[in-house]
Order: sequence, then C-alpha cells, then structure tokens
Amino acid sequence: MSSTYLAGIVSFLVFALPVLGFDVIDEGTLAETVTQLVGVGAVLYSFYGRFRAGGISAFGFRKTTE
Repeated sequence: MSSTYLAGIVSFLVFALPVLGFDVIDEGTLAETVTQLVGVGAVLYSFYGRFRAGGISAFGFRKTTE
C-alpha cells in the first residue's frame, strides 16, 4: 500500500480517536499498528481472491476434477 495512504490513515486516526475518547500517546506506535493491520488485510484479501478464482478449497488445496 502507498506510504502516502498509510500516512493519511494515521493522520486521520490521530485527529479522530481523541474525539471518540481515545488518547493517542505515540504516533509511531499507531503508524506501526496501522501498517501491520493493512498488511494482514492484504494477505487475507489475496487468499480470498485466489479462492474466489476457483480451483482450490478454502484451505488452499487443489480441487480434484473428475
């Protein structure tokens, strides 16, 4: 994902979370957390996309065609 988008997400959260009652103590930790969550989401989305394309089971095993 674009580092500009990640910075935008972090900036938004820095301003939005205090409005919701959450204190942001360390922006670096928040940026790292957002980056990790986006990374996990990207991996899960790629797995889902491959499953949706067909030919494999939900666990990634090839489906046998008879």
